[in-house]
Amino acid sequence: MDVILSKERVDVQECDVLVIGFFVDERPLKGSSGWIDWRLNGMISRFLIENKLSGDWKEMTLVLSQRRIVPRMILLLGLGETKEYSYLRLRELAPHLLVTLKKLGTLNVCFSLPYEESYNVDCGKLAEVLIEGIVDGSDLGEHPFDGEWMKNLRLFFAEGEEHFSELLLGVQTAKSILEERIQIRIFTPSEDNSATSGTRI
Repeated sequence: MDVILSKERVDVQECDVLVIGFFVDERPLKGSSGWIDWRLNGMISRFLIENKLSGDWKEMTLVLSQRRIVPRMILLLGLGETKEYSYLRLRELAPHLLVTLKKLGTLNVCFSLPYEESYNVDCGKLAEVLIEGIVDGSDLGEHPFDGEWMKNLRLFFAEGEEHFSELLLGVQTAKSILEERIQIRIFTPSEDNSATSGTRI
């Protein structure tokens, strides 16, 4: 499994699917969901107004990005009520996400779920919990995952330069915890900031 960290924003990540989360009781949309909604000219907000989306727990809706952002598809993930949001809930959600991604046949996925002090969730720990939950989910007997698919899975995390160190620490922690179960390669931007170059750590 490869984990690719970027100092750029989620809308420019060269992946197949961008996973963003939003709550049933938070309007207007904030964080990455608000940013992507703006990039899509308010399409997500229109879906909410038309009751095509709600934000209910584990609700998943796949939409095309219409080339307004680099990822081809956006997976809109319902996170339920803000007061129930926690690392434990994210851990519970990870296996369901994994099943959905496997059904989509995608191997390149960028995650950007809500984090900030008001949620009691920081982006570094969030990345750690997601990676651990995905690996745990792949071991569940009810959904068989072949080792080759997991080996080729590429997870992207991009929350801007100001959160890069925090993300890196979270991913390194997950790698350390999981090292006896799966090989995780971490790629970070090179100093020359070339879009195609990266440093493996």
